[in-house]
Amino acid sequence: ICDRFIDSTLAYQVYGKGVNKYLVDSIHKYILGSIKPNLTFILKTNISKAMQRLKKRKKKNRYDKFSKNFYIRVQKAFLEISKTDKKKYVIVDNSLDTSETEKIIFRKFITFFNRWK
Repeated sequence: ICDRFIDSTLAYQVYGKGVNKYLVDSIHKYILGSIKPNLTFILKTNISKAMQRLKKRKKKNRYDKFSKNFYIRVQKAFLEISKTDKKKYVIVDNSLDTSETEKIIFRKFITFFNRWK
């Protein structure tokens, strides 16, 4: 279980920051070989609401300071990436409160795990 992986690099670095996709794909292939996640959760949210959440954080990282347009590009990238494999990607509405979002993710994970094993 990992909270960030290949798709995050693509969304943030390639589509958000404009890093060369071929370079990122080559690095992933070199380092990871054929390792890929079986299941990926994508949290979809209202960008304005997300920006409000970021402003409330006491401790900010460098990504917390990027523009609203950056986050719009990143979310669009995640949604486009998710279209490549409907069975692997689960899109979860992250505009709900945190505990509800966690419950949804947990239930979907358990369902996936029970089918997978």
